[in-house]
Amino acid sequence: MSKAKRYDAHAAKRKNSTLKGILLYLLPAPILITAFLAFLAGDVHTIITTSISFALFFLSATVAKRGFIFEKIYHDSAIAKAPSRPYKGAAAFLLAFSTLFTSHFCTPNSLILSLLLALAAFVGFFLYYGFDPREDKVGDLRLGARAEEVIEITQNAKERVDKLKSLKRELKDFESQAYLQDIIMQTEEIITSIEHNPNDLSRARKFFKVYLHRTEEISHEFVNNLHNGNIDAKMTANYNTLLKSVLETIKEQKEKLDDDDILKLDVQIEALTKQLNHEGI
Repeated sequence: MSKAKRYDAHAAKRKNSTLKGILLYLLPAPILITAFLAFLAGDVHTIITTSISFALFFLSATVAKRGFIFEKIYHDSAIAKAPSRPYKGAAAFLLAFSTLFTSHFCTPNSLILSLLLALAAFVGFFLYYGFDPREDKVGDLRLGARAEEVIEITQNAKERVDKLKSLKRELKDFESQAYLQDIIMQTEEIITSIEHNPNDLSRARKFFKVYLHRTEEISHEFVNNLHNGNIDAKMTANYNTLLKSVLETIKEQKEKLDDDDILKLDVQIEALTKQLNHEGI
């Protein structure tokens, strides 16, 4: 399995995501001022047209913002499906229509000039912000792996990791937190490796099924009993022993994922599955 940096699901989404598209929200500011002045003057017609214009521009900015968020997630993920809805394209059409409406109904511009300004706004949007991503990112798939399966399994794995992080915050024992944190880190490395080399999925699929599913299931039950006051020192020790066993086995199996002996790996994983079922709290 190829080495890769640790996966961080949230840092990529935060970076610059709050700033992109801010100009689209500032664009109708003069219209809002005009509407306010019309309100003071009692000009009902201008109030209505400028209010509609402002609402259209604000809607286009909001739709574009949603498109930027999905685009950011797409570009910062090694494996991702293309956004299912063309939010940026829809925002461009809304911006063009907003420009047309404002130019034709809020100013004395002719319809032809208004149409030209709308076209300029439409083209300018794509020149500055670009198009929606159209193709799935799955890398060089071989060994019969399907793009949909790779994306689905890695996404489910990330969601399970997030749940484990939430459960870790509920634990009171420092040793339990440390073991679970190490399991989380090791699993994130596996996820990142799969994202950079999807062909490892055939050998790592059971990692997600055994380690993530079973560890999350046991940890969830442990935390529930902890909240109910049903956990004593002995049960905490048993839980820590189980986490330690899972962690050690994960490390061992990670070292063997590069081996070609997949049959041997499957046998060892099935043995661990039986152990987890036997020792589960």
